[in-house]
Amino acid sequence: MAQHRQLVAIMFTDIEGYTSLMQDDEKQAMLIRAKHREIFDTVTSKYNGELIQYFGDGTLSIFRSSVEAIKCGIEMQRAFNEEPAVPIRIGVHVGDIIRTDSDIIGDAVNIASRIESLAVAGSILISDKVNDQIRNQRDITTRFIDSVEFKNVNKVIPIFAVSNESLVIPEKNSLKGKTKPKDSEVYKSYRKKSIYSLIFLSLIILVLMYFIMKRPSEDFELKEPTLAVLPFADMNNSSESNIFTDGITEDIITHLSKIQHIQVISRASAMHYKGTDKPIKDIAEELGVNYILEGSVRLDKNQVRINANLVDAASNKNLWADTYDNTLVQIFKIQSNVSKAIANALKITLSDTEESRLSNEPTNNPEAYTAFKEAQMFLHRGGGKVEELKKAEALFQRAIDLDPQFCRAYVGVAETYLEYIFWGRESPKKMLEQASTPALKALAINSNDGGTFGALGAISYYKYEKETAILYLKKAIEINPSYVGAYNKLAWIYTFEGNLELMEANFNKVLKLDPLSTKYIGDMGQAYYYMREFQKAIDLIDDGLKRFPDDNMLLWMKASNLSGLGKYDEAIKLYTSRSVASHTNWMLGYCYGMVGEREKAKKILEYQLNKNELVYVPPYMIATIYMGLGDVENTLKWLEKDYEVGGQGLFFWGLGQDIKFASLRDEPRFKALLEKVP
Repeated sequence: MAQHRQLVAIMFTDIEGYTSLMQDDEKQAMLIRAKHREIFDTVTSKYNGELIQYFGDGTLSIFRSSVEAIKCGIEMQRAFNEEPAVPIRIGVHVGDIIRTDSDIIGDAVNIASRIESLAVAGSILISDKVNDQIRNQRDITTRFIDSVEFKNVNKVIPIFAVSNESLVIPEKNSLKGKTKPKDSEVYKSYRKKSIYSLIFLSLIILVLMYFIMKRPSEDFELKEPTLAVLPFADMNNSSESNIFTDGITEDIITHLSKIQHIQVISRASAMHYKGTDKPIKDIAEELGVNYILEGSVRLDKNQVRINANLVDAASNKNLWADTYDNTLVQIFKIQSNVSKAIANALKITLSDTEESRLSNEPTNNPEAYTAFKEAQMFLHRGGGKVEELKKAEALFQRAIDLDPQFCRAYVGVAETYLEYIFWGRESPKKMLEQASTPALKALAINSNDGGTFGALGAISYYKYEKETAILYLKKAIEINPSYVGAYNKLAWIYTFEGNLELMEANFNKVLKLDPLSTKYIGDMGQAYYYMREFQKAIDLIDDGLKRFPDDNMLLWMKASNLSGLGKYDEAIKLYTSRSVASHTNWMLGYCYGMVGEREKAKKILEYQLNKNELVYVPPYMIATIYMGLGDVENTLKWLEKDYEVGGQGLFFWGLGQDIKFASLRDEPRFKALLEKVP
């Protein structure tokens, strides 16, 4: 028997009191049923609905959208109200179904049936999921009725009534149907019991509680669901399988990040523990989490075996463990199953939306997936090396060629182009044009992917489209609550708004999700620079340098903030202590200029100008060296060039707050530049 899955709006209708009517007046009952079917067939067809089944006095049908289902229900109820009136109840839910040759099955069908059982004649009751999908329809109004627990449904479902004119809106107290008994109903059965039995039972409970309290107890209480996924062990121990194994780890992190009530440490911080023999308790303390997921991966031709184990870090108690064997084609199903099992172990009930997101399989092409994973490896190495970015771009493109519907591969291409901007390797204007195409293609393929909205938010951010960027980034976080990059971009937007509270709130979220990332520690330090909270920045970075004493980015950011305090000599010592660009960095050139070492500053300027003849150098950087030399004309000239090529995003947005250019505030050309930044 052929089966396939489908996301649909499910409608049940039912004639209220039909059975008793048949007993009292069979002829009238048959006329009413005939009218019901005539109206149902006509109106359902008009709204592209499909009848699945007639059953006596009711129907089961499906629609391609919730909007069409509700508009159909409204028109039907109005027709049923005309004499002779037909007392119809309607219930609608939206969800995933399994379709066979003659029927549909699934939890969503069960829920729709139970919603209809609550309705009264002339009403249309809907679930919260349907209400969410029709809330922007001006010609449809709804009213919340109550949240109910249905029999055989393991979650509470908010129920709404469609409240358009002529429709009946049931009272909360009138709701009856296939719900679980309420507490008051359950307790009634106990009232007949003897008061002596209750006293006896209470005494037993008190005695038991006394002995339980006296016993040393194990702590099985679930804590805040904060989780780190350690890099899975590669049981094949080869370079090819190693890339694949790291990819599995990353994808499980991505899957778990889609669950609203689990806070998941980012890939970057988790990868610090690859191959570590540190105790789990120590790792958990360093990452600030309560639970650790560890595991292993073994590849055998087209087969994959994944072992996974969830541990309570404090007690070292195993909460859950399982082994998954499947083909590479089914790799996403394994990742989805692992994520759902962890949610279950942590007593988290997944919403229908979360279930849907976790079940989404981005590709069924193993070769495309392998190319995608290798591309991510090059993209995530950081440092902005052009040769690695080019390899990432080519591999993402190969994944797309193998599967043109691979949404995440398009996002990967867009993210690669954005890395060129972040590291100052190409003109932002050029890269933003190139990044927009794959990002929009990804959106067309899957409008429910957090990475897509994250990429679109970053593109809008670099284009100075602040409001649009905020909308995209918040949508990315809604889909993926542990999306570090989205919080980071929001923090920068609030930095340039001068909103210290929201800047710190978002950066603190970033550092909680990615506590071992020197990039984000440095980012927050540089954000403090724009806020002119230089000492706060230095204190933050010094704390990071205790853990990562030779990190070039942290050393650069500390030096930047020292320059903000006017401590140029100390900044110069830090810039020249770095293992990269220790004598050619543009900020070093600025500091040399500020302390009067003009020849050293000019030498760095010459180096950057010559480099600009060969490869792209952000004009802002050259302008900064001129500023250190006190050359206002060339400073303004190169800042204007920076705007012409699209600006450096982070640097250009902060131009008005940047202490380096404070003396230019009264210059008309500088004022004109500031007016171009929203």
